[in-house]
Amino acid sequence: MQPDQPVTPTTIIRSLLEGHPDAEIVLAEACHRRALAVCSEADAKFRFRAARAAHLGYEELRHRIDPRRCRPVNFGIGLASLLALAAALAGLDLIEVSGLPGALAPGPLAAAATVVWLAMGWLGGLAARQQRWAGLSLISTTAALLSLLLMTLYAVTRHPGWLPFVRSADASTLPGILAGALILLLTTAAAVLIAILEPPCLLPARRQWRRAARAYEEAVATNGSDEEADAIATQAWLELALAWAMAACPEEEPLITDTVALAALMVTRGST
Repeated sequence: MQPDQPVTPTTIIRSLLEGHPDAEIVLAEACHRRALAVCSEADAKFRFRAARAAHLGYEELRHRIDPRRCRPVNFGIGLASLLALAAALAGLDLIEVSGLPGALAPGPLAAAATVVWLAMGWLGGLAARQQRWAGLSLISTTAALLSLLLMTLYAVTRHPGWLPFVRSADASTLPGILAGALILLLTTAAAVLIAILEPPCLLPARRQWRRAARAYEEAVATNGSDEEADAIATQAWLELALAWAMAACPEEEPLITDTVALAALMVTRGST
């Protein structure tokens, strides 16, 4: 400052920027951190609105398609469970058709039987969902007869004794009976699962909502780190301005306070 120049907050800040070697760098860093904090705060607000809109869209779709929540099973989990049931059915069908006379190989025949069981489970699940009890009774009866037919076909063919605790006389019948009962049970489980499985269109809507929610959480975390860095950089600049003002006019507390306020205003203006 010039000796004959009146001491004001503006002159103190100007002398700080001209006389301190790191003042401009500290001020620039504070303005930069403030700008980042402002931008990340705006981005967090935008992500919050997007996540809220995605959640609302998912809930509205779910209320429209399944108003009473009669189909609560997650589609992804339900599909994985159906695949596991299909694998178990394929194994049991392979047990039932193994050793049957004829030119057909047991593998393709078991695969075809598995498709038939899954189709019956799907039809039974749809009938139960739509409360068509006559159709459900017909499908159940057909499934029971097919299971009985498989048991009979297994019983009339000779198989080695697969179960060590079974007498040799019963070795060709008991596994078929058990496998047939399990097939019927698994088909019923598949029908029940299909009946309470959520509509597949809810899966992309829920994924969009959860993706938007994760983006909002990341934006909030980024804004928190930016605000912390902004507070540190601003504090460093204000402490530098305070020390310079106290050295320039140590006895004038109002002038020191106004100088610090001007320094804080420079950070705010510099970030806009």
